[in-house]
Amino acid sequence: KKSNTKKHPPPPPPPPSSNGNIEAAKHELGAEVLSVNLRAAPTTVAEAFWFAKLLQQIEPGERADDAIHDAGRRIGAWTLSKSPAPGFPWFAVGMRNHHLASVAAELLAGRFYWPGERRKWNIEIGLTTLDQLVEIGPTHDLIGHPTGGDGRGTFRFDPIGDAFDCVYPALWAADAEKQSTLLTQPTHCGEPVVDDDALIRPMLAQRSDLFISRNLRFTSQAVAAARTAQPAMGGRAWTALIHADEGIKAALAIWCNSTPGLLLRSCYAQTTQAGRATMQVNALGGFPVPNFAADSASAADARTSAARLHAELAELPLQPCSYAFQDDHRARIDAAALEMLGLGGDPDAALAVAELRGIWCREPAVHGGNKSILRALGLGE
Repeated sequence: KKSNTKKHPPPPPPPPSSNGNIEAAKHELGAEVLSVNLRAAPTTVAEAFWFAKLLQQIEPGERADDAIHDAGRRIGAWTLSKSPAPGFPWFAVGMRNHHLASVAAELLAGRFYWPGERRKWNIEIGLTTLDQLVEIGPTHDLIGHPTGGDGRGTFRFDPIGDAFDCVYPALWAADAEKQSTLLTQPTHCGEPVVDDDALIRPMLAQRSDLFISRNLRFTSQAVAAARTAQPAMGGRAWTALIHADEGIKAALAIWCNSTPGLLLRSCYAQTTQAGRATMQVNALGGFPVPNFAADSASAADARTSAARLHAELAELPLQPCSYAFQDDHRARIDAAALEMLGLGGDPDAALAVAELRGIWCREPAVHGGNKSILRALGLGE
């Protein structure tokens, strides 16, 4: 159980940074929030009163985080963080491990941080937001509806059978059993509701072979972003991300499924349901990702590496995200992510991301209290 009891609300935000760069927006906004995470909720009113007195005594000073102790026992931790962009969620809220919050803060500032050794690596390509990198596809209610649905949208969809002979495919629904690799198959086949090119062509123009999951369930789903062999429309569970460059699409697919990418997902998305990270379509654009489209040698190398690496990783079966700590194939994705960041072959960076996998999977917002996952982590009976 977590409690975040002390917040400094931000001032009204200024206009967003025109270049979409998170670091620039961070300096524009600069609002701070002090997040306090208790290991357990107070059991009595008296204990709650005493905890409140302890929390009021927190003085950040030169520190950005620290543990909270009472009578020699550790009762929680605090993190002081800045909003990295206008409207960005307070990413440290809900995190139990304050060191993990520091890793997230450093990522947003363009650095990869290993708290175990207090070492940092600069990410030369920097971070930007998803809408600065790709075009976000349409919402599912514009695309269409399943047969028997409410009738909104341009297409009517039915599940695809075993034979794939569909003219208007869509990656519409989530399927944890079948969607366990970076390369997946469309789930539904559409037929136009009316024979009207003015309605049909705009939807077809926004097809893609790259998609991001909107309602990612860490405890059962393995893929946060997926590719399809042929262009398809999105749907209720998946939103199309549109770009012409193969390197950028491959890089995003790899990054979003890496441990650092999943960490940023758990920071940015709505995590009000344990073990799930939901992003509404209108929030997808602000999702932070490395700027793989940057006009630099580092970004060009990242795109080249991604196109090559994606072919090696595309059909590797992955365990659900919450099991990343024991998933050798997720570790291969992490190694690919490090290579895209220019850290490939650095043994210390590899150790750092391995440590990050374990810390992240132990977060309650990630394992969701799932008993099987807790036992695998050595935290359950």
